[in-house]
Amino acid sequence: ACGFDCAPTDSPSKSPSVQPSKVPTFICDVLATKNLAEYEEKVKNIYRTVSGDNAFDGNDLDRMDALNFILDEGACLDPPKMIQRYISALFYYSTEGETWKESGDWVSSKHECDWNGIECNDNLIITQLYRDDNTLKGTIPFEICDLPFLSRIDLDSNQIGGTIPDDIGRCQSLLSFDVDSNYLTGPIPESIFNIQGLRYIDLDTNELTGTLSRRFGNLVDLRYLSLYRNWFQGTIPARMGALKNLEIVYLEFNDLTGAVARSTCDNFRSRGLGGSLEEFNVDCGGNNPEISCLCCRCFG
Repeated sequence: ACGFDCAPTDSPSKSPSVQPSKVPTFICDVLATKNLAEYEEKVKNIYRTVSGDNAFDGNDLDRMDALNFILDEGACLDPPKMIQRYISALFYYSTEGETWKESGDWVSSKHECDWNGIECNDNLIITQLYRDDNTLKGTIPFEICDLPFLSRIDLDSNQIGGTIPDDIGRCQSLLSFDVDSNYLTGPIPESIFNIQGLRYIDLDTNELTGTLSRRFGNLVDLRYLSLYRNWFQGTIPARMGALKNLEIVYLEFNDLTGAVARSTCDNFRSRGLGGSLEEFNVDCGGNNPEISCLCCRCFG
């Protein structure tokens, strides 16, 4: 040893060798990915099947936030479970969850079936979504109908705007659609009349427009219909009042005109002709009634 008096060596010191950069390992056997880049691309491709090819081009913050929630937690599930978790997170971001009156465990590490306002069956598949009177804003994401067993949507008494998703008819398991007392605009989508098992429609106190479709007659299981305090125009379809399971109808405080069909009056339970109708409310009152009806409860 030469201590501190040694002369420096004439040989140049070697620089540390530089290793080529590697993509971080992220093995997800369920999705057959072996590194982080593969995982991220596989997840995006799964979600593009429900949100569209351009969903993650950077212009849609809600869908990007939902995607990043999944990527950040590294969810490794089969595609249907990945989709369910993504749609749950997307619903939170699309309705401005950070401003909700109560958000509880939403977008947390808990299973989405444990997020307050989501109900699931024994197989942990979402069947109900209810967030009424909770200061929801924003819009209803159309991907909600990629929850195949969703039977109840209850979002009344909030501040949700935009339109009812055009393809709401893809919610083929839906029994109850309750979104009254919001700021929804536009017409009732025609696709809703493809949900033949639908029993409960509550859309009152919004800003909906357009006419009432004759296809209401397709909803043979409908029991309750509330459309009052909107801006609907035109006449009341005769087929609506003839639905044999229909019990309660609220159509008052719209711009509807004309006469209620005789078949509607014949459908009242009290007539004993096999109908179930108990109450049919329209603007048939006042000095200049907009609607004529012999069996309705009149407003105006």
